Amino acid sequence: MRYLPLTEIQEGMFLARSIIREDGRPLLARGTKLTKGYLKKLNAKGYPFLFVGNRPEDLEFQGAISEQTFSQALGVVRELFLRVAKRKNLDFRALLEVAEFMVDEIVEKPVLYNIIDLHNHNQNIYVHSINVGTIATIMGKNLGLSRKNLRELATGALLHDIGKMCITKPLLKKGQLVEEEDQEMRAHPRYGFELIRDYPGVSLLAAHVAYQHHEREDGSGYPRALAGHQIHLYAKIAMVADAYEVMTSGRSDHRTLWSHEALTQLALDAAAKYDLNMIMLLAGSVALYPVGSIVLLNNLEVGMVTDVTPEHLKIEFLTGEDQGKEVLLVTDSLLKIERRLS
Repeated sequence: MRYLPLTEIQEGMFLARSIIREDGRPLLARGTKLTKGYLKKLNAKGYPFLFVGNRPEDLEFQGAISEQTFSQALGVVRELFLRVAKRKNLDFRALLEVAEFMVDEIVEKPVLYNIIDLHNHNQNIYVHSINVGTIATIMGKNLGLSRKNLRELATGALLHDIGKMCITKPLLKKGQLVEEEDQEMRAHPRYGFELIRDYPGVSLLAAHVAYQHHEREDGSGYPRALAGHQIHLYAKIAMVADAYEVMTSGRSDHRTLWSHEALTQLALDAAAKYDLNMIMLLAGSVALYPVGSIVLLNNLEVGMVTDVTPEHLKIEFLTGEDQGKEVLLVTDSLLKIERRLS
């Protein structure tokens, strides 16, 4: 399975990860043989990258959460956020159920956040919310939080940006905001907190994730300029998960960073912005080389990452005498990755 730009995908390849509509329904299912017509439609809908394989047997892969849970989460998050934008009554019960499903799947086996999401522009805030929820829950699990605490954390992380839906539509844009727009955007954590805090069944701590995820260790964040120990643990987890996801997903105004580049950048910023312990926790919760990465090995051959767990990487050789064969890389393997190529 490879993660490729649409321009490099050929007719006859197989879709290795389902493409989900905004409402959570499948647009194209995993295993679909890609035709010229499908590729043209996906390009028109704004999907720049796909996970693909050359053979049906290339498609076996399970992310940190199942496609079914991701699909359900996407539909639930979208519906809830749109209800906020339309000033309709809110019901968080479906969101709480999704958070529980996520926690159940993540705690049952050792996992890393090891796959890049597939989204178009219209799905950005919804997919971003699910990814931050997934990363934060993995971090919380690795920290040893109880299931109850993980559900609170997952709920808060899924809802961390809900306050943006209270902002007028023209402000939800890329690029530099003028001062008045920036001030309104900086109010979205408070809007989110006020939406969540009084709902029965939603922990006040989950609401504080939305309130505090833009605070920073040195007090330079917003909306209350909290610092250090004033910031709740859940928010410290969510803020680095949020920053990492933005850096690696193409949602930033700057160039998209690979996982190891984002972790390096966050570590450089840690003294001023983030809790270094949270950066270390994040580094143990996300894959340096996500599935589909093309890498140069220290034997000068090129390989593709086909699976990654906390214990090992699985590499398929793309060049050399062992082309097509797979090998496991563990900590003490003589074969090592020199750098990522794509």
